[in-house]
Order: sequence, then C-alpha cells, then structure tokens
Amino acid sequence: MLAAHRDALPPPGPRPVRVELTDDEALARLLDSTGLEGVVHAAAIGHAGRCQERPDEAGRVNALLPGAVGRMCRERGLRLVALSTDLVFGGDRAFVREEDAPAPRSVYGRTKLAGEQAALAACPTAAVARVALTLGRGHGVRGTSTESIAWALRAGRPLRLFTDEYRTPVDPESVADALSLLLGRGGAGLFHLGGPERVSRYDLGRRVARALGLPESGITAGRQADHAGPDPRAADVSLDSTRARRELGWTPRPIDEAIREGRFGPER
Repeated sequence: MLAAHRDALPPPGPRPVRVELTDDEALARLLDSTGLEGVVHAAAIGHAGRCQERPDEAGRVNALLPGAVGRMCRERGLRLVALSTDLVFGGDRAFVREEDAPAPRSVYGRTKLAGEQAALAACPTAAVARVALTLGRGHGVRGTSTESIAWALRAGRPLRLFTDEYRTPVDPESVADALSLLLGRGGAGLFHLGGPERVSRYDLGRRVARALGLPESGITAGRQADHAGPDPRAADVSLDSTRARRELGWTPRPIDEAIREGRFGPER
C-alpha cells in the first residue's frame, strides 16, 4: 500500500510517494509502476476559505483532477473510490440522500461537486463517497471538528458555536472501514458516509467538553447570522447514509465513543 502526496506527508502506515498530482504524465507513471489494484482519491483543497480566495486553484485540484484520475483508472482497470463532501448540498433540509439534488453554496462545494461528476463520467464503475464533518483524531496541521474544540477549551480560548448549523459527524476510523468495504465489495455511484447522529455545532462542542472533562463555560451559543467570514455557511447538510449501511454492512461508531477515543494530543 502506498500514499501519493505532494507536500505534507501522509499518516504512518502506507509507503509515502511524492508526486505532483496535477501532472498527468507523472501520475500515469506512478500508476503503471506500482501494481495497484485500486485507488482511493482523497487529494483536495479542503479549506473553504482558501477555495473562496483561490477559485482557479480549487478548480484544478477539486474539479479537474478527479476526472483525470478516473480516466487513468478506467484505462488500467483499477477500482476507484473518490472522496467528496456533505457540502455539495445547500443546507435546506435534513438527512439528504444520494438522489437528492445538490446545491452547493461555496466555491469549495461547487468544485467538489464538479469533481464528483468528472470522476463518474470518466470512470462509471467508480464510487464517490461523500464524507460528513470529521471528528476524532486527525492528521496534519488542521484539527478535526472536535480537536479544534478541545484545543481551544484547553487553551482558554473562547468558542462561539452555531446552534442552527447541523451535520452528521463521523470519525476517520469509521470512514476508513467504509472505504475498505467500497474497495473490496464494489458498488458504483454515490455513497453517503455520515455518522449516527444529526447534531448542531453547539451541541457537538458541549459533548466534546463533557467527554473530555473540559469546561463548557468556554462555549457560547451563536447563530449563522453572526458569521462574518467569506465562505457561505450551509444550515443543514446532515446525511442519510442508508445506502452504505444496507449495501456495505457499514456501521459508524457512536459520536461520544469516537470523541473519547480520539487520543487528543497537543495542538499541532
């Protein structure tokens, strides 16, 4: 197993291989030299604010690259699972299903939706996994949703979390289980990978505080109308993950268990 990367190293485990992913020739050489049977395409510009500020860059990586990877996988007979996001939806209803119409509000969501479409057009046998907000232990400089809360509370930094923004948070270990099932069992098209509960950002913050014995007094309830950043916020992109549960036999871990077992280290 290997992990292709451009800058930051992947987590320990797979053999890291540095490659410029937007260089089609370099990527093709990598696929031809490794004897792989399947590809999980996770490369993306995932910071919504950066996508708003640099839409051309976001388009190259999030929208165009999945199509190139899909074409190469189809030509070589490789199984492809491409990762996407719950933010392809507009946030106007709870528990959206795979067949519901997407309506992304941000550049990030729009480029990820275009990437989904490009991957499936280039490789119709591929699976696209729409992953919900991630909680638990992460990797790299940016924290997961729960790491960032824990770090702020430990450092005494005040948090203002929205009571009217809902997600279905899921932990990396549960996502990895689902990706393994998708690689091994097949299944084409869209799969939602959301956690077992629909919770607001505010309620998630309080649950992190309680699970880790941190002071809830550092968390203030806010509303999306208070948001002053450049990236538009979606009110409710909670996912209905029935298809993954039914066809893959997948069961995500309970939220509180994932929080407690997150092994939150020092702020990165």
